[in-house]
Amino acid sequence: MILVYLGLGSNLGQPLRHLASGLQALQNLPNASLIAVSSIYSTKPIGGPKQDDYFNLVALIAYSGTLEQALTDCQAIENNNLRVRNEHWGPRTLDIDLLYSPSEVSNTVSLEVPHPRLTERLFVLSPLLELPEADTISINSKTLQEWTALQHSQQIQSTCYQWNGKDIVESNKE
Repeated sequence: MILVYLGLGSNLGQPLRHLASGLQALQNLPNASLIAVSSIYSTKPIGGPKQDDYFNLVALIAYSGTLEQALTDCQAIENNNLRVRNEHWGPRTLDIDLLYSPSEVSNTVSLEVPHPRLTERLFVLSPLLELPEADTISINSKTLQEWTALQHSQQIQSTCYQWNGKDIVESNKE
């Protein structure tokens, strides 16, 4: 089993429903266990055309297989949520990125792990740091906390939504 941190995002249709569907599908993979899910954040799109804000979260899974197999499973989940790849950085029903694995790396045409823009995206760094062992991750000699401190121009907002193990619900955060 390998640990894999996944970034999930959505801004089309019913984004929270797509995120919940993605998490439910990850739970139902026979070769994966969903270990932890971050808070859900609202973020402005980075790059691409004018589009609605995103909802983003990070999940940690234990996966029995290779990173390439995990990518195939994640792309199948995206496709089941009607993901269409028409436009680079365009709006999407569900996006699942393989962000990081403590024990595996990949540098192929189809998959780079660690994700090549992980250290540049506050909407990935902040939720990632909520998850187990993420505070021990170092990329290019900097901790995730150090990379987070460098993202001055980006803004993210915590939402009132959370994963309860079965669905995304409104929380009672005060």
